[in-house]
Amino acid sequence: MEEQAAGKVRQMIVEAVSAAIASRQKIKPEYMTHLRGDTLVFKDHPRIVLRGSIDALESEIILVQTRARELHFTRLYQDLEETIRAIRWLLRCEVSGEPVGEWKLLGLSPQELREHSHHPSQYYGMRHFLPTAEHGEMVAHLNRLRTRARETELAAYRAFKGEQGQVSREDILMMFNRLSSLYWIMMFRYLTGAYEDRNLVEVEASGRHVHLSPGDVERLFGRGYQLTRVRELSQPGQFVCQERISVSGPKGTLKNVVVLGPERSKTQVEVSFTDGLTLGIKPPVRQSGDILNSPGAVLSFGEKQVSIDRGVIVAKRHMHVAEADAGRLQVKDNEIVNIEVLGSRPVIFKDTVVRVSEKYATYVHIDYDEANACGFEKGISCRIVR
Repeated sequence: MEEQAAGKVRQMIVEAVSAAIASRQKIKPEYMTHLRGDTLVFKDHPRIVLRGSIDALESEIILVQTRARELHFTRLYQDLEETIRAIRWLLRCEVSGEPVGEWKLLGLSPQELREHSHHPSQYYGMRHFLPTAEHGEMVAHLNRLRTRARETELAAYRAFKGEQGQVSREDILMMFNRLSSLYWIMMFRYLTGAYEDRNLVEVEASGRHVHLSPGDVERLFGRGYQLTRVRELSQPGQFVCQERISVSGPKGTLKNVVVLGPERSKTQVEVSFTDGLTLGIKPPVRQSGDILNSPGAVLSFGEKQVSIDRGVIVAKRHMHVAEADAGRLQVKDNEIVNIEVLGSRPVIFKDTVVRVSEKYATYVHIDYDEANACGFEKGISCRIVR
């Protein structure tokens, strides 16, 4: 009887413990979290603190990436992305227990990273320096990443330090140590111009406009009339005129269309496809000057009108390239390229014609339909995508 009673007590104890464990698994206290699997630890556990530090470092990198993209430092953006992949791998190794294995960052081994960070004059032609505000915004951002990486390294040391100071994950500690060196190296690269994208070209948006022949200038404004120059355009010798005219088609009229100078041998009207819908015509996409088999329109200024039987086109997007820049951009006259416009809505425009001349300044021209598609803002740039 006593043995039976003791057995029942033992069974009750086992059931109670099992119920308590099951209850604990279902309801996790808010001050505890999972270390791995069902293992619960307090939230100030050193390895949980390390994970929070890794998360904070990644968030800082993303902020710097965002700024690098805004400033068109494409290579810097990509290098930062590589460091994000590295710390995500470290986090996986910390949680799973996997070894970090052999690795390189920005093409540099752990030993090479150490050499580059310790001897910058040898690799980058400049000595160690103390970062200041005079070095600019991006150096300040990269220096902050360096200090955050250092803080994360110290969190990793506390997480894997034994009672006698020995560590269990030297591979993780090594990579965090080299990350702080890497951001130091990136500062040198930035200050020596390694991140400058010399292949960027500024983009301009061209609204509807008219190029008039000398004869049509006189027909619209009077005998011997000279167009009134208001301001220069980016292309040498081209200018905005004070004069505005109306352009009419079968279905509608575009008013206050700007006239651009100087005069041309043939009158040409450049509009967007949206403008074509207003006019009730379907203008072809052409390079400037190619008006064969294009639709015409009626041009008017006050009571005076001129009918043209051809000349209304949608300008083919194009890149004016000064001869001096052709080598840098690796382009030639009449080459067709793809361009990526780096706006708030990045877009790749295909079939962009390159026009090279010593008379040009280097700019890309798109129309307003294309400008709206890429979120155009003044000062926006693009690069050739090969």
